[in-house]
Amino acid sequence: YYRSKRVKGPFDYGLGIPVFKEGVKLEKDGWKRIPDVLDCWVESGSMPWASLHYPFENKERFESTFPADYIIEGQDQTRGWFYSLMVLATALFDKPAFKTVSVNGLMVDENKKKYSKSLKNYVDPSQQIEQYGADAVRLFILGSNFMKTEPVPIDNEGKVFLDSGKVILTPLWNAYHFFTLYANAGNITARHTDASDNALDKYILSELNVLTDVVKNSLNEYKPDVATKEFIRFLDVLNNWYIRRGRARFWDEEQCAFDVLYTVLTTLCRVLAPFAPFISDYIYTNLTGAESVHLTTFPETGDIDTDIVEDMRRVQSIVSVGKQLREQYKLRNRLPLNSLTIAGVNMPEYANIIKEELNVKSVKFDDNVSNVADSFVYLITPKIGSRLGGALKDIIPSVKRGEYEIIDGKLNTAGYTLNSDEFEQRLTVRRDISGAALPDNTAVVVLDTDVNSELIAEGLANDALRFIQDSRKVAGLDVSDRIILTYSADPALAIAMEQHKKRIMRDALIVEMRMGDGEYKTQIEGYELSIDITKA
Repeated sequence: YYRSKRVKGPFDYGLGIPVFKEGVKLEKDGWKRIPDVLDCWVESGSMPWASLHYPFENKERFESTFPADYIIEGQDQTRGWFYSLMVLATALFDKPAFKTVSVNGLMVDENKKKYSKSLKNYVDPSQQIEQYGADAVRLFILGSNFMKTEPVPIDNEGKVFLDSGKVILTPLWNAYHFFTLYANAGNITARHTDASDNALDKYILSELNVLTDVVKNSLNEYKPDVATKEFIRFLDVLNNWYIRRGRARFWDEEQCAFDVLYTVLTTLCRVLAPFAPFISDYIYTNLTGAESVHLTTFPETGDIDTDIVEDMRRVQSIVSVGKQLREQYKLRNRLPLNSLTIAGVNMPEYANIIKEELNVKSVKFDDNVSNVADSFVYLITPKIGSRLGGALKDIIPSVKRGEYEIIDGKLNTAGYTLNSDEFEQRLTVRRDISGAALPDNTAVVVLDTDVNSELIAEGLANDALRFIQDSRKVAGLDVSDRIILTYSADPALAIAMEQHKKRIMRDALIVEMRMGDGEYKTQIEGYELSIDITKA
């Protein structure tokens, strides 16, 4: 081994071990040539035992840790370290040096060139960690295609790290902030719970257990990107469904609601800890008073109420389609509508949720989807073609003529049987109906788009209430502060606010509502509104 100085002249160099070519003349200063020099990869492949100085010592430690449970390196190590580990371990111990291996991709710049010291096309990672946080960087890498041996582009500004903050870190912090805000305001002490009689509580606890199960399985399969996507989905449900829909329960200081949200947040931190160790530790220790989340165990998956999960996800799908219809017909969310009809499904126990979410006066159910839509069979031709080849020329026209039957999830037509993954049953909503099918094509949502003067006035009042609530936040008021409202509005808007004055005062905690100019100004559907807020 030559480590003290370099030899003048050409040589192949790898990991500090030069392999001299024929004809190289050594300097006369104490250098001595070793006749046989092994390739440097022999050294790296010997790492499992050489690092422990085995077999000369550490025999028990080596035998208890060999072969390694898991190793990971870049795709360029396939013919390097991975290969030498396998060859040497097989030759010496008749077994592989590792049980599981992950091959990661390479980080590339905006021009798809590999980050390189020679090209100097990268930013110091410590700068980006300082700017965006280690959790954001970790979550981006774990959620990317990095673990799928694909190149991962990263811009020099590191803007890619903002995404993980937006979809995971910020929603988590918002949920934590909401809990602490209302718990501190009501002097509530929450505790862990696994049960509740409330449907929303049952749903979010089941979704929490779904998350725990998915993350555990993805980690067992070394697929962190699957877990990351599940975190995004769960946090969206937690903030935009459970907390938003249950806000009144926290305002009313319902103990069970606080207990469930406390349970969700503390358990979520334990599940998230391997992915975002810093924020999960901060939130967990603040909520529980424990020393660290990293001294706890990964949670076990609890009971999952599959019925309520499926029902609530279907409700969310109905609401999503309903909001798309509102957008399509340019009917803003705070404008109430007369009715909504759901054809093809019957779930009256969730009518109130759908009514509140879509701001409609009534929700109707129709078991017969054929009243509003026509069904057709969509053929997945690539799959059919790869299996049946030329049979497509007979299958396609036969299906178009309606000459088929579906039995036990399989389609029979033209003498052939198609598997369930080779076709889909889809719905086409009739042109004269303001509706749309659910993504799974099992039901149709039909929106009553007709509006009258009463609905318009209520919508204006709703928009005014929203502006008042936003202005409370701008003014820095606490959620429990009572206020005196001074306002000035164009006639149509003023009439609408007067018609719904009682509700506006109740929801915005207004003790007195009087006319007059204000410093906060806005326009609602073309009508001017100015308000002034004073703490009562």
